[in-house]
Amino acid sequence: MTAQVNGAYNRLGWLLNDVAKMPEVRFVVLLSGDGMRIAHSESVDRDTADTVASAASGFHSIGVALSPYCGGGDNGLRQVVGEFDDGFLFVKTAGMNTLLAVSTTELVDAQVVTYRMNGLAERVGEELTSPARLQGGEGGARP
Repeated sequence: MTAQVNGAYNRLGWLLNDVAKMPEVRFVVLLSGDGMRIAHSESVDRDTADTVASAASGFHSIGVALSPYCGGGDNGLRQVVGEFDDGFLFVKTAGMNTLLAVSTTELVDAQVVTYRMNGLAERVGEELTSPARLQGGEGGARP
């Protein structure tokens, strides 16, 4: 199963390509909090992006579960990083119920990637934000 945003396959993929083209970055996946791929960079195929989206959501959930033990009950999670023999996986919040996953080689400059992910998260948030519905409009008031 794949997530679609406004009915368009990979509509926001273009937005991810700037970070994906950085030195030592393998690919970028934008996903929903429940693990559905929203978009992916050109440098990764759809099946891999779907798999990474699912796993990255679980990885983020582990971070959320551990956050109270890293400073208190209201300690919000910003990012989780997995370090592997051949690289890193960065998973960052990118808006309401949206995450950004970036896969890199082991040679990446983590500080630069994190900085660029922060900027991308802001841009993604702007693209995914829709205006609130007015009550009493088409379809009636919502409970």
